Amino acid sequence: MHKVFSRFMAATALVCLAGAASATQFPNPGCPDSVTIAQIQNVAALCHPATGDTVRGVAGIVTGVDPIATGFDIYIQNTPGGPWSGIDVFFHGVNPGAPPHSLAVGDSIVVEWMATAEFQGATEVLSPNNNFGAPNGIVRKVSSGNALPPFFVGTTTQLNELPSNTLAEQYEGCLVKINGGPNLKVARTSLTGGLGNNGFIIVDSAAPSDSVFIDGNKLTQYAPPPVGTPILSVQGIVNQATRGYRIMIRNGNDIIVNTPPNVTDAYPVLDNVIKVIFDRDVTNASATTLTNYSLASFGSIDGIVMSGTSAVLVTMTNGLSHGDIEVLTVNGVVGVAAGQTMTTPQSRTFVNGLLTAEEVQRANPDSLVNGPGCVDRSRFAGAAGQISQGLGGTKASMVGVAGAKYGTVYYMMDAGNPLRGGVAAFAPPATLNIGERYRLSGAIQEFFGETEFSFISEVASLGAQAVPSPVTVTVNWARVDTCDFSNALIDGEHFEGRLMKVEYVKVVQRFNPLPTNGFHIADQSFPDTIFVENFNGAMNPFVAPALGSLVHVTGVGHYSGGSFRIIPRNNADVAVVGTAGVGGGAGRLAFSVSPNPARKAKFSFTLPQESDVEIGIYDVAGREVYSLVKAHMPAGSYSREWSGTDASGRTVGAGVYFARIKTAGVERALRTVFLGR
Repeated sequence: MHKVFSRFMAATALVCLAGAASATQFPNPGCPDSVTIAQIQNVAALCHPATGDTVRGVAGIVTGVDPIATGFDIYIQNTPGGPWSGIDVFFHGVNPGAPPHSLAVGDSIVVEWMATAEFQGATEVLSPNNNFGAPNGIVRKVSSGNALPPFFVGTTTQLNELPSNTLAEQYEGCLVKINGGPNLKVARTSLTGGLGNNGFIIVDSAAPSDSVFIDGNKLTQYAPPPVGTPILSVQGIVNQATRGYRIMIRNGNDIIVNTPPNVTDAYPVLDNVIKVIFDRDVTNASATTLTNYSLASFGSIDGIVMSGTSAVLVTMTNGLSHGDIEVLTVNGVVGVAAGQTMTTPQSRTFVNGLLTAEEVQRANPDSLVNGPGCVDRSRFAGAAGQISQGLGGTKASMVGVAGAKYGTVYYMMDAGNPLRGGVAAFAPPATLNIGERYRLSGAIQEFFGETEFSFISEVASLGAQAVPSPVTVTVNWARVDTCDFSNALIDGEHFEGRLMKVEYVKVVQRFNPLPTNGFHIADQSFPDTIFVENFNGAMNPFVAPALGSLVHVTGVGHYSGGSFRIIPRNNADVAVVGTAGVGGGAGRLAFSVSPNPARKAKFSFTLPQESDVEIGIYDVAGREVYSLVKAHMPAGSYSREWSGTDASGRTVGAGVYFARIKTAGVERALRTVFLGR
């Protein structure tokens, strides 16, 4: 299946297309009509496109939608059904079930421009540029609500999983069904290993060698029934992957077993409302019975309403705070198809409340310890090593403004841009609009050191909201990569996932062209540097400023490759404002504070030339608290005192503050601690 193993290698891992120069386009003079699905699937057909050829006008009815990040597909089939009538349309990192496509089962579509490909033996069409984050394929919806092609009803022998199964090859991408009998049962499940997540084998004891692989992880999340469970019927779409052929069920209603429903997920949609999802349709009467639900906190269940036919919204009162762990237990719910009632309680654990980006990003105190074991990681992240297993932390929901997009990676930000108020969100199952507020439901992980909201199962728009303005920082703040066990320093962790800006910094090293594609900058009065990265090709075309240039750089704080870096959103986020050293002032400005810490701090500075001077006091969020100097001054030495007041004369709280001087294209900053009064 197309779930990518490495987001940055996705394009090369998916398929090897023929070179653009050798690709043939269909239609063409030799094949003047649009090709059909059968012509793409059947190598013996006339006008059969080769791998890498581009095709236009391929039509079909949507029979299945893959809504699960990170690689998305739909399956289409021609109305008459039969052999060679279905195919996979791969959408890369764009969810076809969400805007702008909003495709659903029963839609009639036409592929306006796609390329043919093979993935693990399965034929598909995908975007000609094979770009995971910005595919250029074109699909047009013609109509909705169409009847689906008929199912091919076969036996376990006809639809067995063996790669040599020539009949299954003909029905690849097609709807198929197996009717159960007294001997059709579950023989093996993914719980014993070797089948991937949510996979299981069914066999008919009359033909025990003819095993059929059922995939409950590609188009839905369906937990395998216990070994020995009788199968009344199973249907879905045939696909080919590493083991061979398989039937992908589209939801729990595609398989009828004589077992009760299962709870597949539960997460907050409001601070006091939990969405509970079942693996199949459930009866309204049983699913909305309050006594069928309970909380580990011993809070109350106040109301339940259906959300579709296989989910409910549970209103609760539990008295817990944001970030506390809650457990919801369900029992007594009845499935529609088989009429079976849950008799064994099932529980789902989730993080209470709708979290802010800062709450997600906030470090786990248990990991912030003095010594070599100190690690700055979210308290909600999965345990170290879970990334390789495709696992995040406990299910959670967060709310934030989509502030920046780099391919399939978004950065969600809190209003006001507070410290730690931003977090990466990887491959949500919908395209997010920058400047719109969303609820995301998923899990949290540390992806090679960067806190990331991932495994996202649901996205809900909460309306337009302004993107937080960038906070002005210095390189020597943003670059610091240290585990601050005292939680008193301003370091790169505070700016991770947030928009920030550095001004009048010098380009000291260039990497251009690809693959490194970035440059290092330094504060003019400090040796510290930080890397400016063209992340996921956001700056296109990209040309690094010349060595020695003075630049303003705006972008998101990002952690990768063992260091913090700045990732501009586009070319406009890098502005060349001059050349370091011009005017004689660069690198010779003196600026100091004494005493430090203090209740009254004295700031001394020496100007090497006549110039405009600005000195401001800023809090840790980058907001100006007090202006010490704003004037045109001759060369010379000066001092100014700050007694811990803001612009209105009120005393500020004790803590860390920063003083920044700007003059003649040069900028320096100092950290000071105000002791209070």
